Amino acid sequence: MNPFRLLYNRIWKKLTLALLLVTFLPIGYFQHQNLNATRDSIEDRETRRIFQNTLTRSKEIEEAFKNVLSDVNYLRSSLAIEFLVNVPGRKSTGMLYWKSLVEREFYNFLSLRTGYSGIGLLDEFGNEKLVMFKSGDKIIITPPGKLVNRLTSTYYVEAALQSGYGIAAIPMYSMVSSHADVSSQPLIRFATKMFSRSGKPSGVVYADLDSSNVMRALKRVSFEGKRKAAMVSQNGNYIYNPFKAADTGQEPLGEGNISNGYSFQVVAQILSGRTGLITDDPDYIFAFRPIYLQSGNKDFYYVVYDRYPRSNFIPEMDKLKREYLIGLTEALFLCLFVAAAVSYTLTRDLEKLRQGVEQIRQQKLDHRLQIRSGDEIESLANAYNMMADFLQEYSQSLENKVEERSTHIKKVERKLMQAEKLAAIGFLAAGVAHEINNPISILITRLELMQKDIDKGKTDAMKKDIEVLLNHSVRIGAIATNLLTFSRSASTELTDADVNEIAERVLSLIEVPIKKKGITLLRKLEPGLPRASLNVSGIEQVIYNVVHNAFQATETGGTITVKSGLDGEGGIVLEVRDTGHGIKPEILDHIFEPFFTTKEVGSGTGLGLAISYGLVKDTGGFINVESKPGVGTVFSIHLVRASKNPILADTTPQQGEAK
Repeated sequence: MNPFRLLYNRIWKKLTLALLLVTFLPIGYFQHQNLNATRDSIEDRETRRIFQNTLTRSKEIEEAFKNVLSDVNYLRSSLAIEFLVNVPGRKSTGMLYWKSLVEREFYNFLSLRTGYSGIGLLDEFGNEKLVMFKSGDKIIITPPGKLVNRLTSTYYVEAALQSGYGIAAIPMYSMVSSHADVSSQPLIRFATKMFSRSGKPSGVVYADLDSSNVMRALKRVSFEGKRKAAMVSQNGNYIYNPFKAADTGQEPLGEGNISNGYSFQVVAQILSGRTGLITDDPDYIFAFRPIYLQSGNKDFYYVVYDRYPRSNFIPEMDKLKREYLIGLTEALFLCLFVAAAVSYTLTRDLEKLRQGVEQIRQQKLDHRLQIRSGDEIESLANAYNMMADFLQEYSQSLENKVEERSTHIKKVERKLMQAEKLAAIGFLAAGVAHEINNPISILITRLELMQKDIDKGKTDAMKKDIEVLLNHSVRIGAIATNLLTFSRSASTELTDADVNEIAERVLSLIEVPIKKKGITLLRKLEPGLPRASLNVSGIEQVIYNVVHNAFQATETGGTITVKSGLDGEGGIVLEVRDTGHGIKPEILDHIFEPFFTTKEVGSGTGLGLAISYGLVKDTGGFINVESKPGVGTVFSIHLVRASKNPILADTTPQQGEAK
């Protein structure tokens, strides 16, 4: 008993299929739903993360701007600065004293407070009284000879236009250069008016905020902000771009505009001056928030934004898919195991029943089944044993009856066989009677005339009668030969034949539909060619298949040319050229494959060229094909010369030859 047959059988297949359907359909459905839910969950999680990061970074930068306002108010409240702008004269002793105090105040301010690149003081007429700035690690005071009037400068005018103690914020650069020192490059200038003791404007003090604090807020990776963020001006110029390194491999600082990397719709939303999210972009998820330099003034602002590539979903989704795949594999093996176990339990006793039936088929009627399964199979086994008892008794009685009738049956069989022979002879006689009746009648008549001539002694006329008798005897022989030939199958042996004659015979059959379609058929058959060694019926089929394909590929007004000649190596080549639509290069190597066809369903089997290739190869020849789409196709059938003039032909497929 083969254990594999008990495990893997049709019952096992059906059980396996049922278990797979019951198991995998719901699993597949819920896994699909879970994948979609997981993808949405990942998107929601990352959206919250980048929005929180954008919010945190922008608030840190806003806090830095608020600190600047406090520092500028501190400078405005300095007594030394107030006395300096109110002291008359440029070179008085009091002027020099208070200027030295202000210089010390400015120096301490730039030394102790980070994020500032310069500081300055102007009088009420716009003249620079003291300007101090950072250059690397040094703090430099502008010499008196280089101090100029800034009455028409933007920051002086903006500060003068402020009401009361208002502070003007003036952007100094719309982008941060990748080669600049961020600690010395002023990003925003905060300016405010100074007032005399009488309350009249007496000058302007300003502080230049560099981009170091902004960059620190954007770059810092902490527990609260694990991601960096980008910052652009209101016209889209980058102040800081941490995504540039990921996109181009360059440093994050650098000239550039946000419109160079994203679609118009994305850029328009980011630069809209509103806080928001973009979740409908195919490549990224965006979170953005504007930062206004002055409360209530929306003329200029910066935008902090963060993005999350959707491509980052792939590793997490792939991991989840791998887990699902492992689960599906385990479920598959479990289904196979359960199906095998149930199949073995069901088919173990069924196999005994099958073997019992086989014993009965072999006429071993003494075989009995011993099955104690306690179920319907045991009942079936008992019914089998009862049937076997009955058959054994009946067989014994039947043997006696068979023996009695055997002699009678043999007699009847002999009579039936004789009747069949007579029926066959009668059928054959009826079939050939008409064909041989006339020749036999002529033979009888001539023999009677010859007998009369012999009786009369006329022997001269007998010669003509003998010729008639001979001709009709040959005719009877030909009828018998035709019957015998018709009953035989076609021969596959090679013979020596004229290729031109075969081609002409095939072309005469197919010429009518070609001309009816409006196609010109040209014959260029070279006369006097050597005979070829081939199978005539096979080569007829090859020529027909190739010409018929050319007929189907050529439109009305086209031309089909059939040309024969020598192939340069002593062989014979028959070339069929058409001006049809041609064969595409990607399918040219497949046209000789069985069942390959480019025709519509029902228009071809794909066997014509495959059969043709085999028929030609059996003769020792080969077929080449060349085609150009839109120009036409050329099939070259190379055949071996007859054995009287043998040649050496390389039948290895060359370029463009059938493989």
